[in-house]
Amino acid sequence: MLSAIGRAAVKRVVAGGPQSTNRTFQTIWQLQRVALSQRADNDASQSHPWLQSKRSYVTASKATKTTKSKSSTTAKPRAKKGPAKKVVKKPLKRAAKKTVKRGRPALKKKPVKKPVKAKKILTEEQKKKLAVKQERALIKELKIKALTPPKQKPRTAWSIFVSKELANTAGKPTERMGTLPDKYKAISPSELESLNHIANQNKTANVVAYKQWVESHTPDQIRIANNARLALKKKLNKTSGYPAIKDSRLPKRITNARALFTKDRYASGDFKGISLSDASKLLSSDWNSLSPSERKAYTDRAAADTQRYVQEFKTVFHRDSTAQT
Repeated sequence: MLSAIGRAAVKRVVAGGPQSTNRTFQTIWQLQRVALSQRADNDASQSHPWLQSKRSYVTASKATKTTKSKSSTTAKPRAKKGPAKKVVKKPLKRAAKKTVKRGRPALKKKPVKKPVKAKKILTEEQKKKLAVKQERALIKELKIKALTPPKQKPRTAWSIFVSKELANTAGKPTERMGTLPDKYKAISPSELESLNHIANQNKTANVVAYKQWVESHTPDQIRIANNARLALKKKLNKTSGYPAIKDSRLPKRITNARALFTKDRYASGDFKGISLSDASKLLSSDWNSLSPSERKAYTDRAAADTQRYVQEFKTVFHRDSTAQT
């Protein structure tokens, strides 16, 4: 029952004497327990071999798990993502329109016609006042279109002398004007020379100022102004006061065949000393007595002058002329 270690221990106790008997039994009892437990373990291991295999399996599985866990901790390369799949949107189903029962269409209201105001019948006196009012408005508009040229300086020695005397003497202008002719005749040659010099300077200044004023307007504005001036002469029955504005940019008017013939006849000197009324009678007789070939020469010249006017008109006004070529 006792192992080699136990038997050796018993021998030592027996040899020791009776004092250690109790201690000896305690030691023997402990040794027997140890021996029994070892034997039981040996028997159990021999009688149940599957336990050993199970233990080995458990240790092996633990080892594999640890290796797997270690390998799993190592960074795996990310798999390459393929192209994203296109999401195909399904067509939305439209809700079916509810059929609404329509009632009878509402009757359109007929537009109410406004009553036409009866025209006021004017009396003869009212018609005359209205015509005068319209004529005044037209004249006012024509004056605006006619343009106002710059004020001219005195251009003669006499006009300069008068302006100076009226500025230096007191009294009514009509009374002072009565004595001015005698004073002008009594001035010295040096004073007259000075007045003439001022007059010549004023002429030059007037030409420059007038040209600058004309060129400050377009050729079309000057053309409209001349037409307005001609209309004012006819309406106001004035032969002066609204002379035509001279503009070198404007095309010269067309000269017809009869005017060309008259110009040639006056240039010949045959009508020197003859009055205008008598000359016009002679010119009319000479024109009517021309042969067809002689008259054709003037009509051809007139046609060429018309062509010249049409071209100049288009160049200046940037539009076609209504003149017949």
